[in-house]
Amino acid sequence: MHYALGPMSLDYATDHLTAAVRSLATSELPLAERLQTAWEEHVQMVWMKPCLTRDLLHDFRDLWERYTARSDDGRGTKLCPLTHEESVSAVDELVSFAANVAVTAARASGVTHLATLADLDSSTTA
Repeated sequence: MHYALGPMSLDYATDHLTAAVRSLATSELPLAERLQTAWEEHVQMVWMKPCLTRDLLHDFRDLWERYTARSDDGRGTKLCPLTHEESVSAVDELVSFAANVAVTAARASGVTHLATLADLDSSTTA
């Protein structure tokens, strides 16, 4: 398994997801633009280093795949075309996920095992 250690990395995820929620809440742009900006400037940063537990990473990957448009290189951050209701659902899911990560980070003590995508791939093929 490929693991990093430490709650500081959970804090990294919490910081970026909190910034995403803050930008959604404080911007005066239309909802779709706010969501796209939060996705590009904050949410995508969670991919930059191992910063989630296996369960949280699984949930994050599912959230990402539900709302991010497919790209040729697999690294795109453009959202799929969403109706207003779908955008509201995406925001609700993002806020809920951010809260789950924050709670996990707050409860973390000692060594926290953080997963990579390779860990998720190995669990589905094993």
